[in-house]
Amino acid sequence: MSGRGAAAGVLLALVLAGCTPSHAGPQPATATPTPTLSPSPTAAADPADPAVVRATGIPVPSGTATLLVSAPALEVTAEADGSARATAHGDALVAAPAGMSLTVLSDGSGVVRDGTGTFVAGFTAEPWAARLTQVGPEVARLVGSADDSGSAGIWFTAAAVVSAVWGEAEGGRSLAVTPSGWARTGSLAAQEGLWAQVVAQAPEADSPGMQAQLECHELGAPDKATWNLEPWRPDVSAIEMIRSRCNPS
Repeated sequence: MSGRGAAAGVLLALVLAGCTPSHAGPQPATATPTPTLSPSPTAAADPADPAVVRATGIPVPSGTATLLVSAPALEVTAEADGSARATAHGDALVAAPAGMSLTVLSDGSGVVRDGTGTFVAGFTAEPWAARLTQVGPEVARLVGSADDSGSAGIWFTAAAVVSAVWGEAEGGRSLAVTPSGWARTGSLAAQEGLWAQVVAQAPEADSPGMQAQLECHELGAPDKATWNLEPWRPDVSAIEMIRSRCNPS
């Protein structure tokens, strides 16, 4: 074969090779595995969350105020004077109504206040061995005592003052205050509630001397039918107030 013929043969072989279909064909794309995601753990609801206590608790009403008490077992009794008693068999959580605060005071009694900080209602633990502890600004824990089979209760009321009526008494003008049964037991919560409701019912009584007379009667004359407070009496020291049996002159 001449050199020209050999070159033509090589060229033809190259052209035919380029036109031969590939037997491999297109390769399928490799699928990327989708990662398996573990479900996020659901956070357990905090039983001391005010919203949880309100949702699970039993209403304990007094007047226009209501506490919510969450406990394994709870007995609620309405008293004739409008107060309420709730007894829990085991520890309990106590929450203020939505929009209000609940504060356990230094003596273990508690108050419910509205958004302005004004006294709305008060409560104390029963029996004496039971106690209240602060959990949050709206929630308290009620703890029973082993000496009383673990039961614990609260006495709750919206009324510290039954009535406050101006009149005349020996020496001049006098305000006759009738406290509620709950307020007569004496506590810091009762002290706050008494003064707040005396001033609300008799604004002219708002003076340091009248407040001192009221607190003296709360401590020294709990069983007296009415506590008579006189605006004309002098504002004296606590010792002198006690020495004068709440009637300084």
